[in-house]
Amino acid sequence: MSDLSKFREKIVSIWKNKEIRDKIWFSLIILVVFRLMAAVPVPGVPLDSLKDLFGDLGFGEVLSMVSGGVLENATIVAIGLGPYINASVILQLLSSVIPKLEELQKEGEQGRKMINMYTRFLTVPLAVLQSFVIYTGLRQFGIMEELGALDLTLMVATLTGGALIMMWLGELISESGLGGGSSLIIALGILAGIPGSVKNNVAAMDELEVLILVVSAIILVLAIVFITQAERQVPIQFARRVRSIGAAAESHIPLKLNQSGVMPVIFAISMLSFPQLIARFLTSDKIPDFIKNTSEWLVTQLDNPYIYNVTLVILIIVFSMFYTFIVFNPAKIAENLQKQAAFIPGVRPGHSTVQYLTASAARLSISGAVFLAVIAVLPSIAKELDIISSNIISGTGLLIVVGTMLDMKRQVESMVVTRSYESYL
Repeated sequence: MSDLSKFREKIVSIWKNKEIRDKIWFSLIILVVFRLMAAVPVPGVPLDSLKDLFGDLGFGEVLSMVSGGVLENATIVAIGLGPYINASVILQLLSSVIPKLEELQKEGEQGRKMINMYTRFLTVPLAVLQSFVIYTGLRQFGIMEELGALDLTLMVATLTGGALIMMWLGELISESGLGGGSSLIIALGILAGIPGSVKNNVAAMDELEVLILVVSAIILVLAIVFITQAERQVPIQFARRVRSIGAAAESHIPLKLNQSGVMPVIFAISMLSFPQLIARFLTSDKIPDFIKNTSEWLVTQLDNPYIYNVTLVILIIVFSMFYTFIVFNPAKIAENLQKQAAFIPGVRPGHSTVQYLTASAARLSISGAVFLAVIAVLPSIAKELDIISSNIISGTGLLIVVGTMLDMKRQVESMVVTRSYESYL
């Protein structure tokens, strides 16, 4: 049987699975709703205002990405998932220093629901703040006139409501659809902007630049897929499970090179937007000179592509390490191995096993984090060095899109395997 026939059979078997089919349709409906909302303009804001304000690079690229690619269109969902993701990052960081939040994380499903509730609460003031930042920025650039109290309230309420609806749509996809809701919406926004970018940029490139762009894109996608799928298999043996020949049965613990997936990238670009939001809000003429000058200095520094890229690399590495040890718990794995009378050959059970798994996961995580960081800034560096004239998709955008698609693939394969087991019961 040819590879094409196997692929066709796999697609047919997936589509015949009612659960998967329902999740696909549900996700598509939610994404259509999102794109329809992305066409509704904000009352009182000129259509091209945000395009003129933010441009194509730096702060505008960061905010546009976390908004799902609709920031520059001045729509009701313009600020998108930025406040929600920033709220999630803040709570994740606070959980490591506030005992109450740390306890909630250990309480399983009920604790997760409480943390999600706190995240939603924190999203509201962050969305209001970001709405005021957009208004302040538009005024400073002379794009908008000063609004009255009622009109300003209407604008802020509209943008805040759009952010909360985006948060809700993302949670609906995560609960009842296919893939992670937030990452899927962001990936869709990135993909939606590619055709227009191709049309505008490829026409200005010569044949060599187009060839370099296509080849580099293929190589980057293949590298992302390879690294994302790569894993180290730590062998384990079960003392109580003996084969007929008398040897202990063997298995393995899979340690992925990139344990945290695409989330460190999303967290990093969101955290880059947060200080810029605060700083831009504090550059008003009514702010004291010291705060205003400090804010303007911070905005200038983060608009520098070199400083931006270095900061992005550091944040991706930090979040990769942080997120890895949230997902991967060496102490719990070592405890489970002891309960099952299992051990890693050459490593003593208990504390030594915890140390071994921690060191192995840390080494892999650092390697994966460095790779993510390099891919995230590579297109920007290539542009600064005039290797390519323009970016059709940023490195962070490429990581988010490919990572999201791989997460969906894993989820579908898991559901197919589960379904095949159920057919034998």
